[in-house]
Amino acid sequence: MLAEPERTPYDLRFRLLGFPVRVHPWFWIGTALFGGEILQVLGIAYFAVWVGVVFVSILVHELGHALAFRRFGADADIVLYAFGGLAVPTFAISGRGRRILIALAGPVAGFILAGIVYASNQASPWAFVRPVGQPWPKMPSVTDFLYDSLMFVNVGWGILNLLPVFPLDGGQVSREVCGIAWGPRGKRISLQISFVLALVLVAYSLVCALDGRGALTKELPTWLPQGSFWTAILFGMLAVSSYQLLQQPDWTEDHWDDDRPPWKR
Repeated sequence: MLAEPERTPYDLRFRLLGFPVRVHPWFWIGTALFGGEILQVLGIAYFAVWVGVVFVSILVHELGHALAFRRFGADADIVLYAFGGLAVPTFAISGRGRRILIALAGPVAGFILAGIVYASNQASPWAFVRPVGQPWPKMPSVTDFLYDSLMFVNVGWGILNLLPVFPLDGGQVSREVCGIAWGPRGKRISLQISFVLALVLVAYSLVCALDGRGALTKELPTWLPQGSFWTAILFGMLAVSSYQLLQQPDWTEDHWDDDRPPWKR
């Protein structure tokens, strides 16, 4: 899940703050799939805004990781692909505390961007602020949609990314925290947490997608994000990934129960 995708002749390449940036074609395809309903319901202008918001937001997120890597002495390449991105360091960073800060730097960068957008609208209103969980009272203007999309992606996706599901940033933090608490067994425990939570989120997403705000979900608070078939697919893939990692020989209980170094086993 964390492997850098193959290079293609169709990659968009540029540099930002000294970091090489590569945008894989699948990034545009994944963003378009997520925004398909926007294109159908609101039209091409809103769809273009959506694509731009996702591009800028994920770029800022990965830039947060890259800057954190640089702070600890490593350079990084930024790659946007599929439904997200990746900051690939020139070498691994040692120290659990440092790795936790690097993992948190991406969501924090998105929260900062959302804060700037919010502050700009408070200082000089340029968009209608839709109450959380409430539908649009009317057809939104392009600027209203721009504001709503920036907040949704940078805050909503940022919080989602902090869930302790591997390989999301929250999963990376969970792995380090579990390592602090349980030593070598921490990696396996973090994967078990990841697998179980991902399955719960798959079930929740399917219920939301099939029921909408019907009998099963109408009592949920309006601020709670609604799941969809897309989130069910996403967390289904992450559940499979965690399960596969748990089945690898390095993750078996026998391995962790034997504390001898490999050359003495």
